Amino acid sequence: MSDFKMPKYMSNYKEELRRVGFELEFSNIQMQEILNLLKQTYSLKEKKINNFFYKLESNYGDFVLELDFELLTKQKLKTNALEFFDKVGIDINETKLDEIENILGTISKDLVPYEISTPPIPLDKIELIDELSKKLTQAGAHGTQKKVYNAFGLHINVELSSLEVTSILNHLQAYVILQDFLNKDAKVDIARKITPYIDNFPKEYIIKILQEDYKPTMEELIQDYLKFNPTRNRSLDMLPIFAYINEKQVRKILPKEKIKPRPAFHYRLSNSLIGQKNWKISQEWNRWLIVEKLANNHNDLKYLSKQYLAHLDKLVSLKKWDEKVSKWVKNQ
Repeated sequence: MSDFKMPKYMSNYKEELRRVGFELEFSNIQMQEILNLLKQTYSLKEKKINNFFYKLESNYGDFVLELDFELLTKQKLKTNALEFFDKVGIDINETKLDEIENILGTISKDLVPYEISTPPIPLDKIELIDELSKKLTQAGAHGTQKKVYNAFGLHINVELSSLEVTSILNHLQAYVILQDFLNKDAKVDIARKITPYIDNFPKEYIIKILQEDYKPTMEELIQDYLKFNPTRNRSLDMLPIFAYINEKQVRKILPKEKIKPRPAFHYRLSNSLIGQKNWKISQEWNRWLIVEKLANNHNDLKYLSKQYLAHLDKLVSLKKWDEKVSKWVKNQ
């Protein structure tokens, strides 16, 4: 029996089987070892961009393997590196750049994470990702728990079941209601909490979107989101969805932000716990499904919205909100 639970709605907005992509960060393995592992696990065809950026072809699209360090992953690495060293006053021969790449890779092995990004995988093949996690662990990969300075995450890109404004709003409402519980339940690592990458949604925005009379058009929903969240740094990043729906509106406010338009929730909360005994990516996926369950239960969503607004209105609360939400989760 699969460890991955399935969502209520299996089809996407095109009436096709929904897909999900994963971005997994880890350290303590060399690039070539990871490449070999990926090719052996999934029979992938390798395409080298540079020493620290590879694409691997599959039936579902490209897997991407990179050292998550901007200088190293630019496709024009040699030109950029020469310009960089020239700016800092270091004279270097171009023929030495491959050697420098290897040195940088070695010294950053335990400091800069490697990242594997999968293509969108159909829900009926989702178990493929747990096999990769298992093999990385066997190879000695380290996740965020291994070092105090690690801040490695697992991102899940979940294809939408609907592009209707009501459905998207319901998921946003469900997420802000659940975010305190999810943070606690996921035991988000302190090294990740102190980074800005997975900030909670601001209180003012939560209050606005949970009002019973908040019935925005899609344009208004995007406008309000950008007003309160002009950043990718949310534990649920909605910018890819909104850029997919109306990129012009998003780019008007965030012209330089690195956004990949796609019809998928960018769920960034989870720790990467590669190497930790008994950890599976399925656990993080199943936690996300709590959001979908609430989003698709209109009576409970309406009730918890009112309860959360009342909670936020109190100057002093004797009970933490995540404890109240936990009761709802246990009853599901």
